[in-house]
Amino acid sequence: MTTSEPIDIHAHYKKGDKQTSGTVGHLDAGQDQVLKEVWIKLLAHFENTKDTPIKVEKSLVKNSGLAKAGISTSDTEAVEKWYTDNTDEVKEIKNQLVCDKLYLDGNRDIIVPSTFKPLFGDSADTRTFSNAFWQATMRFHSPDSYVLKFVRASGWDTDKAFARIRSSIERRITQEIDRLMWEGDTTQHNGVTQNGMCLHVGNDRLGSPVFIVTVRQNSPKLRSEANAEKLAAYALEKAAQLSRKYGEEALIVYDFAGFKLENVDLGFTKLIVTTLQELYPLTFTATLLFVNSWLFSGFWRAIRGWLDPAIAQRTVVVKDVQTLENFVDRSQIPVEMGGQNKYEYSYVYPTKEGNAKMFDTEGRQAAEAEFAAAVSAFVEQTKSWIDGSGPATHDAKLRSQAAAAFDTASANLDPFIRAQFYDERV
Repeated sequence: MTTSEPIDIHAHYKKGDKQTSGTVGHLDAGQDQVLKEVWIKLLAHFENTKDTPIKVEKSLVKNSGLAKAGISTSDTEAVEKWYTDNTDEVKEIKNQLVCDKLYLDGNRDIIVPSTFKPLFGDSADTRTFSNAFWQATMRFHSPDSYVLKFVRASGWDTDKAFARIRSSIERRITQEIDRLMWEGDTTQHNGVTQNGMCLHVGNDRLGSPVFIVTVRQNSPKLRSEANAEKLAAYALEKAAQLSRKYGEEALIVYDFAGFKLENVDLGFTKLIVTTLQELYPLTFTATLLFVNSWLFSGFWRAIRGWLDPAIAQRTVVVKDVQTLENFVDRSQIPVEMGGQNKYEYSYVYPTKEGNAKMFDTEGRQAAEAEFAAAVSAFVEQTKSWIDGSGPATHDAKLRSQAAAAFDTASANLDPFIRAQFYDERV
């Protein structure tokens, strides 16, 4: 059996090169065979589940006041009445979402279309496994890259990799991650967006984006449990999608400076860890814990047992800016962490204009048709590659071309099916 080797994350950053072993274009014969076996299982599962869609049972989006009341944002009269009846509630910091803040400030524009439309004609309450799978792979330049993340994290064990992919896609469906991205910032907690708890600030020494989570800004008392779960899913999916143009990986830094007892939130932390492991294996080249708080040691003892080996070997405790510089050049490190980056955060609210393509029905239909054709072509080339009916080099070339077409189609479809991120507005 092909197995994964331990990763020396310090060595990779010291050499300034990304790990390529076990990635697209860098597979040995054994690894290539494992990838084929996982695709055989996936294609069979697509066929076996095409008539049994999975229900959306734990939507992270439907906890907003309007959604709970069953009110469409296009029904202006009903929206106005609801806000009139619930003004005091939505003014409370703990409950207020971005959409609430916009409305209360007099911005009544519909930021995203009121009717959410899943890909490929899936209903609003169910998704087929295959449709959700192909949407999940859109943030990669090749569907193989998505599959290989799970394969590598599973030690090149075919059955474990398939089981993890299946579980991940099913969770994405039940939590309605596609709709979460459709709604964008509008259903996020307003206070969290204002303080910038999780920000993309510069790039690391490998060229990957750096996301800094300022832990002291986490205050469980100022947001509901439902908003915390939604925040974790949205922040991680956003980081994963933004990493697409930087080589499909990112670096995440948890800044524990000023960390106090009131910031301790083991439930939220475990949620982030499990979401990372289940939905985003090996998406982050490393997880750095930037520490100068005496509380951290107890916190670390509580959470380190939750990490699976793939994440644990990429997690590094960093106690000073000199060590942090091994991963991120000082020019990219924020001033408040001892660096030279004078980045200042000021939240910019979403606008309808920024999401214009989401309102373009004909444009979406054309982009979705292009994407569907690209998926079909990739599937056919994958079947030929598995069958081995033609010359290996010929099959590989055609499959590579199909992956390139998939990459282009994904990029073209993306702005029609999700709202702009803050990082794309500034």
